[in-house]
Amino acid sequence: MDARRGIIRDLTERRRENLLFRERTLEDLGKSLAERLSEDALPGAQGDDYRRFKREIADSEASIGVIQGSLKRVRELNEEIDVKRFEKKDRQEEAAILYEKLGRRVLEGEDGEPPAELRAYKRQHGSLLDRAASLQEKLRDLDYPREGGFLSWLRRVVQGMVIRSSLKRVGWEVNQVCRQAGEVYARALKSPAAEFAPTGDLAAIPAADSAAGGLGPLIRDTLSMLQILADLDEAIAVLEREKAKIQGSFGFKEGPQRRIKTLEELAGKRRRDLRELCYKVGEAAGSLLTDSLEEADRAALEKAQRYGDSAAENGREIERIEAEIAIDRERDRIAKLERAVYSQKSRAADSEKNIAELNRKIGEASKRIEDLKGRSGNG
Repeated sequence: MDARRGIIRDLTERRRENLLFRERTLEDLGKSLAERLSEDALPGAQGDDYRRFKREIADSEASIGVIQGSLKRVRELNEEIDVKRFEKKDRQEEAAILYEKLGRRVLEGEDGEPPAELRAYKRQHGSLLDRAASLQEKLRDLDYPREGGFLSWLRRVVQGMVIRSSLKRVGWEVNQVCRQAGEVYARALKSPAAEFAPTGDLAAIPAADSAAGGLGPLIRDTLSMLQILADLDEAIAVLEREKAKIQGSFGFKEGPQRRIKTLEELAGKRRRDLRELCYKVGEAAGSLLTDSLEEADRAALEKAQRYGDSAAENGREIERIEAEIAIDRERDRIAKLERAVYSQKSRAADSEKNIAELNRKIGEASKRIEDLKGRSGNG
C-alpha cells in the first residue's frame, strides 16, 4: 500500500480538527458579541433571533424539568399508595379477627336482646347454632355402636363424613355472622349518632365495661383499629387526589414521555440554530463589527484565522500528494500502454515475415505447376 495514503489520512484528520477549532472559536466569539452588544448592533435580525432561540431553549428545558418532576412525583405517589394499601390489607385481616371476637361476645351474651342493628344477626346466629346442635346430635347417634354388617358400617362412615363437612361449613358461617355483626356493632359505636352504649369515644371505653357487659377492652381495640383503617383510607384518598391533580395538569393530548421527546427535539434544533447564528456573527465580526471589537475579540479572530490557514495548508498538501499519486498512476498506465504497443509491433513484424515466407512458398508452388504443365504438353 502506498505510504502516501497514510499521510493523506493524517492530513485529512488535522484539517478536520483545524476546521472544527475554527468553527468553535468563531461560535464562542459570536456568542460573546451577541451577549454583549445590543440587538440593533448585530446585522439583520440576528439579535432578535439569538434571544428568541435562547428563550425557546430555556422554556423547553424548564417544561421538561416540570414534566420529569411531575412524573417522578407520580412514581413516588404510586409507591406510597402501594405501601398504604399493603398496610391496609394487613390491618383489615387484624380487624376481621377483632370483629369476629366482638360479634361473638355480643351475639352469645346473656344480657338480653342485642341492639336493634344486630337482631337479624342474632336470629341468624341462633339458627346456625341450632343447626350445629342438630348435626352434633346426628353425629353422636352415628357413633353409638349398632349391629349390622359391613355395608351398614360403611353407610354410617359416609354419613359421618357428610355430617362433619356440614358442621365445618356451619362453623364457617357462624364465624362470618359474628364477624359481620362485630363490624356493624363497632361502626355503630364509632358513629356520632350511636343510640346504644358504650360511646365511641376511645378515652371513655375502659370506663364503659360495666355498660357493655365487660366488653370495654375489646371495643376499645376494635374502635382503634377502625380509626387506623379510616386514617389509611384518608391517606390513600389524599395521595390519589394529588396523583390525579398532577396527571390532569399536563394539559396536552400526547403522553408525557412523548411530550418530553418533542420538547427535546425542539431544544436540540434551537441549539443547532443558535450555534449556526453565533458562527455567522463571529465570521462577520472582522468586517461588519470592527468598531465593537475588543482586544479579546481580535485575538479570537486571529486564532480562528490561524486555524483556517492551517486547514487550507492541510488541504493544499493533500491536493499535492493526491496529484503526485495521480501522476504516478498515469505514468504507470503510460508504461503499460507502451509495453502493449511494443508487443503489438513485435507481433506485426513477425506477421510480416510469415506473410513473406508464405508468399515465397506460393510462388514456388506456382512455378512447379508451370513446369509440370510444360512436361505434359498442356501448356
